[in-house]
Amino acid sequence: MSERDEVQVARWSAIRSRVGSCLRELRGGYSQAKLSGDLEDLGYHLTQSTISRIEQGQVEQPLSLERLVGWALCCQALSAPAFKQLLQLVGFRLPWSDEDLRRFDDLLRHYRRLAIPDQIVLRRKLLWHLLGLRAEDV
Repeated sequence: MSERDEVQVARWSAIRSRVGSCLRELRGGYSQAKLSGDLEDLGYHLTQSTISRIEQGQVEQPLSLERLVGWALCCQALSAPAFKQLLQLVGFRLPWSDEDLRRFDDLLRHYRRLAIPDQIVLRRKLLWHLLGLRAEDV
């Protein structure tokens, strides 16, 4: 194993239980089965069992930024501060001002009022936007 890989494994080992706890808090009262279905709609195949293992900090491989962001967008308890905290925990800086954070929270409140099919479409667009990609890039 290369030195860089060893550093990444050590870093993930140190934070995986905190990441799992954060993701569990974001899920709120939302069931793992429902979250699994929502993630499937975004193109991620995560079983309810896998979700449970991730939330318990039992996965050996780090979650990709794409999966973390997708997971967060599917959570009912997501808020701008929680999103910022999750990304900071895994080493990413969210360069948003306080006004940007407020707008994100407003967007989340509005999108949760939409019909489920519209929420799915918006989640996909928001996922790619947050990752800095355009539809033609994916």
